[in-house]
Amino acid sequence: MSGERGRISLKHFWYGCGALGVGAITVLVLSSGWMGLRLFQLEWVPQGQTELTFEPVKLDFGNRTDLTGKSGSLPFMAGVVIDLDADGRDELILGGGRGQTDGIFALATDFRSMVDLSGRYTIGKLPDDATMGGTSTDIDADGLPDLLLARESGVWIFRNLGGSFDEGERVFVPPADDRTTIISISSGDINADGFVDLYLSGYIRNADVEGETIFTNDYGGYAYLLTSDGAGVFTDVTSDWGLRRRHNTFTAVFADIDENGTADLVVAQDTGVVETWRNTGTPPLESNSNPSVFSYPMGIAAGDFNDDAHLDFYFSNVGHTLPEGLLRGDLPGAAEFNPNYMLFAGDGKGSFADVATDMRAARLGFGWGAVAADYNLDGLEDIAVAQNYAKFGQPAIIHRYAGKLLLNVDGDHFEPVEKRAGVANRLFAITPLVCDLDGDGRPDLVWVNLNGPARVFLNRMPEAQSVSLRFDDSPSAYGAVIEASVSGRRIMRQVVPGQGLASDSSANLIVGLGEAQKIDRLNVTFPDGRVLAFNDVPAGQVLDLRRDAGL
Repeated sequence: MSGERGRISLKHFWYGCGALGVGAITVLVLSSGWMGLRLFQLEWVPQGQTELTFEPVKLDFGNRTDLTGKSGSLPFMAGVVIDLDADGRDELILGGGRGQTDGIFALATDFRSMVDLSGRYTIGKLPDDATMGGTSTDIDADGLPDLLLARESGVWIFRNLGGSFDEGERVFVPPADDRTTIISISSGDINADGFVDLYLSGYIRNADVEGETIFTNDYGGYAYLLTSDGAGVFTDVTSDWGLRRRHNTFTAVFADIDENGTADLVVAQDTGVVETWRNTGTPPLESNSNPSVFSYPMGIAAGDFNDDAHLDFYFSNVGHTLPEGLLRGDLPGAAEFNPNYMLFAGDGKGSFADVATDMRAARLGFGWGAVAADYNLDGLEDIAVAQNYAKFGQPAIIHRYAGKLLLNVDGDHFEPVEKRAGVANRLFAITPLVCDLDGDGRPDLVWVNLNGPARVFLNRMPEAQSVSLRFDDSPSAYGAVIEASVSGRRIMRQVVPGQGLASDSSANLIVGLGEAQKIDRLNVTFPDGRVLAFNDVPAGQVLDLRRDAGL
């Protein structure tokens, strides 16, 4: 009997193992779609090696944005770097949601926290109004940067009085029939008159949103081009310059793409393409071909990424976070579609080639704002990219990304180092910001996070060598070209404000020298044609190139 019981028990054991195996296979089959999607969303790129390291700084600000259905706000918030008192050290302005004040902060003297300056620099705001985007620019050329904010209620200017802002003035409201909310403000000088002009990126207001994958229908908000008279009065010249059309737009930058000294325009559309517009000096702008096809270009970073002394542009995209079938929306089957990030390498004549795949910067997860800066100060421009999407709510089937800090390796390819450098950010980031909060000549990094706390990191790159250039935050400097000869290398930079998304980074520029101890020869060509030349500029030098208001 005992043997029989043993055989029965053994048989039951194997039956149990079989049932367990079948159950495991069943669970695997049922969950394979979920697991497969999660695996597909991963970026599969190992972290690169770097000495770059950052130190976190305490910041007491958490954005609160209402994202509920038609009654809530669009998922954007402002992030602005501004040198309020023109002392060469940057401050931060962060947009608040409805019923929330905008925040303004400076680095504390102990470098461990950010100090709230809102009691001194009051930024007026209507009740139940959300701040979508912003920029800083010197409207009246008095040497002090003013603040412009894009809100649900329109575009506002807050003039810098040298210790406070004025009460604010609303200078533009989209026509009611356009059903548009302004989400980004880009500063430049389109007509070369020395006064600041604005490109306002518009999105269909939240109450009228019909979907987020509409490519082919007549749908969306409008963008606007405004010129100013130098005193803060703006005129809508969108139609004159050939830019009146209906399509949701995320952001834009004014930059000289053909090296003829005029401000051209680069625009990132939603459910559309990258638009590049050439400025011939008189309206209208000329549409300029580029490699983009239907996609979701969102943030824009501008820099010389392949080290050939010509300006390039990097565009974030939706990546492979969602299946392509969902992302294509109403596109016909034959239409070309690209979910990858794009890197347009410029030739200095207005032509571009997409080299994102070659430079290992194409296949990244869902992205928002992107900015360029030489974070490790080796003389090559790196890229920071914000990631994740608050409206997903980040369910279990959607991977949460860490944000990207892409180090430029020899102008040949990029390697992610955000985890090794200590700046990983798995929150819902709208954009990174580039700034120098402590004035040490190393670019710091800020993550502007929607519905969560913003995060500040001070750059602590060891044995860093750099030269800092201070520019006016105004049209007198926008588009300025910097050419530096460093130990036989040629380094080119262009002042391009408004990089990122709904944001504006520092007006100052930091040139990394690698192991060199000086810039042998430095030329700075301003938009009005004036050239400043310097010889043997030592590492650690701060060159004050400001000209407005006699500074």
